[in-house]
Amino acid sequence: MDEPTSAGRPREVLKQLDPTKALKILSAMARVGPRNLLEVSQVTGIPFTTVHHRIAQIESKAGKVVELLPNAAKLGMVRIVVLVAAKPGLEDIASKALRIPGYWRMVWRCEGDEFTHLSVQTIPTKHLKHFREYVSTMRAMNLIKTYRIIETGDTFPIFPDFSSYYWSSGKWIFNWEGWLTTLKTAGPTEPLKDPRQDPVEVEKIDLEIISYLELDGRMIFSDIAQKCGCSPQTVKNRYDDKLVPAGIVGTFDFLVIPFPLDISSWHEFTLEFPDAASMSRFVALAKRLFFIHQLVKALGKSTLLVRTGIINSQMENMFTFFSKMVEAGQLTSYSAVRLNMDSRISQAIPYELFDPVSGWEWDVYKNLLELNKL
Repeated sequence: MDEPTSAGRPREVLKQLDPTKALKILSAMARVGPRNLLEVSQVTGIPFTTVHHRIAQIESKAGKVVELLPNAAKLGMVRIVVLVAAKPGLEDIASKALRIPGYWRMVWRCEGDEFTHLSVQTIPTKHLKHFREYVSTMRAMNLIKTYRIIETGDTFPIFPDFSSYYWSSGKWIFNWEGWLTTLKTAGPTEPLKDPRQDPVEVEKIDLEIISYLELDGRMIFSDIAQKCGCSPQTVKNRYDDKLVPAGIVGTFDFLVIPFPLDISSWHEFTLEFPDAASMSRFVALAKRLFFIHQLVKALGKSTLLVRTGIINSQMENMFTFFSKMVEAGQLTSYSAVRLNMDSRISQAIPYELFDPVSGWEWDVYKNLLELNKL
């Protein structure tokens, strides 16, 4: 189920953007959802046939443009970020070890803060203890030197704010001082809350549908039905009458980035705030910070994990920006690891590990056996 990232895919989408139709359509899809192009047409005032044709053009060249990010808590799971430092020479083995339990979603090689790998996992809540013991075993076997596990809520993706982009020159305007001033003067905002652990009763077919929409958020129901071995109407009914109303269909992440990957640097920042109000003010501003791709809250803390992608010439200014936030008391501290985007692998939700009777499975002995084989 490994799916290596295509570095050219987001870049192709960006090349096809323009200040009128394409950007307007994609921005509307990010607000109202990517599947109902009729609603996108109504919101934008662009004829439906034009909307449909423009998206078809983009997808024909760039492949998928959006991925589903399901609500983990509704599935009885918790999103986990794992940072590990592999022993020298064992980096490839550490990467394989992070994937053995089967609940991994993404794995990157990284550098900085002494860590060599960053992994995102969605672990069944009832198996959190088992997962922590598994990572501890990796250290006991001397595969890794150290590790850090962070339980988080679900990902909050951010569609780039193109109001700072000048189409005539093809340049972005980085208003670093203005953004700092906004943080100092902004009033209170709606606090970012931890997700409620109220899982919805699901069947295996629900998870299969979710997994295919994770691979392509606009995959048509007839294609999903063929893969699942059911009728298109069954898929539609499950999606419209259960997955969406129950909140299992969380958010959609659009593969639209403001800078080509080959001239960009990608980081995962850990931002620790003095209080929830400071964190909420930053979340409100983040919607305008086009170099931020997504953010997620650490459970029970005023801490955000923020993924950034910025043009190389502005990377030092970005670090200075966070440093000045600390000086101003808007941050308590920050740290970052640099992601190797070419090393990223991903998989959709592992529905094969779901048993209709007992729910999510965890085979301690099988995992340890596979770990010992590495």
